Amino acid sequence: MPPNQGSESATTVEVAAAAQRDIYGSTSYSGRLKASSEVEVLPKTSERIISINVKEGQRASAGQIIMTLDSNSLQASIKKAEAQVASAQASLKNNQIALEAARKTYERTQTLYEAGAVSQTDLDNAQDTYNSLQSGAAEAAVAQAEASLLEMQEQASYCTITAPVNGVIGRIDVAVGDYVTTAKTVAVISDPQQLEVKIMVGESDISKIQLNSQVDVYVNAISEDAFAGTVTSIASVLESNSDMYPVTVTIDNSEGKMKSGMYAKVLIDTSGAQSALSIPLSAVIPSNGVEVVYTVTDENKAKRVEVTTGISDETYVQILSGLKAGEKVVTKGNTLISDGSLLTTESKEGK
Repeated sequence: MPPNQGSESATTVEVAAAAQRDIYGSTSYSGRLKASSEVEVLPKTSERIISINVKEGQRASAGQIIMTLDSNSLQASIKKAEAQVASAQASLKNNQIALEAARKTYERTQTLYEAGAVSQTDLDNAQDTYNSLQSGAAEAAVAQAEASLLEMQEQASYCTITAPVNGVIGRIDVAVGDYVTTAKTVAVISDPQQLEVKIMVGESDISKIQLNSQVDVYVNAISEDAFAGTVTSIASVLESNSDMYPVTVTIDNSEGKMKSGMYAKVLIDTSGAQSALSIPLSAVIPSNGVEVVYTVTDENKAKRVEVTTGISDETYVQILSGLKAGEKVVTKGNTLISDGSLLTTESKEGK
């Protein structure tokens, strides 16, 4: 027997009407945020750190000194190389003086030879002496010494580590006193105004993603609302040792709310239907292998109805069968009622 409406207490629920909507099914992908422009700073020489001139979060300009390495041993090598350059230059100067003297001797000997005053051997000896001083050995010694000096000076310059790009010091991986090598990252510099997230997409969905299309990006650590993202690259080949395609989504972060390394969820539309009969997703309840909703009768009672659903987004789900446009379904409080429950309704859509 139906319950006595006069004595039964009504359950207050929210309702919404089934209506035609454009609805797009989304697939969720996850990844970590990373600055679009992010550079790892690697030393060019292996030495001990004697100073760190910046802090994490500080903005740095390209060329700005961020760290200094111990250059004492290299400075000693520079002094030695400078002495070798000075010695080579002195030898070159002596060679030039000797060359001029040998030239004059050769010319005098040649004149004497033509006059029959000296032998062919004397002339040959004078010419050999002159030629040997023109070998370029002294010039080569100077060039080699100067090259060694430049190499030492360049090595010493590597002890000053500068920012390679404009950006923010996102991370410092070392401390004063640490010995660093050319294989050790000492800092990371990034431009946090634009972030990106790399997601891996299967072959069933990759053809549905369009370059430059807009997608929703959720960063729950910051907000429940979606950030606007743009698909900026779609790989044409599989990721190495994977059956997935890398896709890059770029997000504007000019307000600085998001941080590199945060977890992000990307929703990409992979299916869609226009003017589809749909209801709020919260109205559908799984029950013993079927999906049900509660509609509202003219007597303000709940009616259990089995439905067949189609594609869904974060808010609405397509109804393929079981409902007609305009029928009201319970969207909040539906887990507290059963078939025939008396209802007090509040419209979710303000109607």
